[in-house]
Order: sequence, then C-alpha cells, then structure tokens
Amino acid sequence: MLLNLCQLTRLPEVCILLLAMAASVIGKCVNPGCEAEFKRLGTGKIYSFHVDKPLAWGLPPSVKQKVVWLCAKCATTKQVQFDQRRCEVLVTTRALVHKRSA
Repeated sequence: MLLNLCQLTRLPEVCILLLAMAASVIGKCVNPGCEAEFKRLGTGKIYSFHVDKPLAWGLPPSVKQKVVWLCAKCATTKQVQFDQRRCEVLVTTRALVHKRSA
C-alpha cells in the first residue's frame, strides 16, 4: 500500500516520509524466530489488519490498523494470521500445495 502511495504521489519527499514511517512501525520480521530488519519495501510481505480495540493490540487509541512484516525468507514457508478475539498476531507454517503434473 505504501509503495502504491509513493507511485501515486510522485513526490520524493512524501515517499521518503512514508517509507520512514513504515520502517519505524514495522522494525523487524514478525516471525519470533527471525531477526531480519525491515529496510525497504519490495522485500517480504506486509500484512495490515483493521483493529477495533487498538489498546488491546498495544497501539495508540487513534491507530486502527495493525501492520506487520514477514521477511522474504520467512514468507516462503510462513504466513501471518490475526486473531481478533485474542488480539494476537499468529505466524503459522504455510500448507504445502502439491501440483499434479499433466
């Protein structure tokens, strides 16, 4: 989404500000077993989820989105799910899908 905003604005200063905000919010890979740091868009996957109770998610009251990043390496084997009831971000192993050859 941030990359799309950068492409739409075409203003370098706005794009730099958006990327800096993303880096400060995301920080590192959401996988607890990974220490990869978020450095730029285009690597890994960003997940965003609307939250009704920001304080329960550890967010300021005015923030209504929980945003996390899964690095490219983890994104190949993991996925992110949001548990709205428990206010938790879950990192789970992706189910392997086998394609049959024709």
